[in-house]
Amino acid sequence: MAKRPKRVKMKPKDEAVQFLALGKDKDGFDVKFINSFKGRGVFSTCHFEKGSFLVEYRGEVINKLEYEDRLRIYHDAMKVFMFEFRHNGKLMCVDASREDDSLGRLVNDDHVSPNSKMKTITVNGQPHLCLFAIKDIKPGEEITYDYGNSDWPWRLKVTSLTDAAKADEPLASKQDIQVTSLYDAANADEPLATLSSKQDTQVTSLYDAANADEPLATLSSKQDTQ
Repeated sequence: MAKRPKRVKMKPKDEAVQFLALGKDKDGFDVKFINSFKGRGVFSTCHFEKGSFLVEYRGEVINKLEYEDRLRIYHDAMKVFMFEFRHNGKLMCVDASREDDSLGRLVNDDHVSPNSKMKTITVNGQPHLCLFAIKDIKPGEEITYDYGNSDWPWRLKVTSLTDAAKADEPLASKQDIQVTSLYDAANADEPLATLSSKQDTQVTSLYDAANADEPLATLSSKQDTQ
């Protein structure tokens, strides 16, 4: 009996490009309502290995001027879906405020123990924000990533609930919220890019191996409040 040809495993970034071209999410995820505080979340329905491409943070890519205009007219529930980043030295934003069937906009924040991180992939000159697993993810686990170093209101609320029994301890503030680094001790000196950073974060090119693991600008959005 002839042997079946060995299936070549697609590289995570190549898989990402494939789904970017299709404009759709891959299988292996389910959206569930968690509670009134967190709203909805995205959960895995299969095993994902560390490094796997997960989902795209899909929305309308706009420039700085349009971003600032929308900030002035959007109410808070829409502002939280604005993801600000830099591309080729220019401030840009992915506006995912419009409700659609995409999964990326529903992935929740976890600044303590996230299981994915955001990277920017450039295809034909167009930047795309994509989540990749930073650890093995089991079926049933919620997909999360670190939104960045900010005093997000839900982080303050979680701290308040956790420390309710410690009345003499102040609530977490912007100064004392610690962001978990996504890098090991050898890379401890590399800052995690955040929305508040004024540095020009370079966008990772699809085939630029030297920059493949560089940190990227993070989210100006929060958990789905709907």
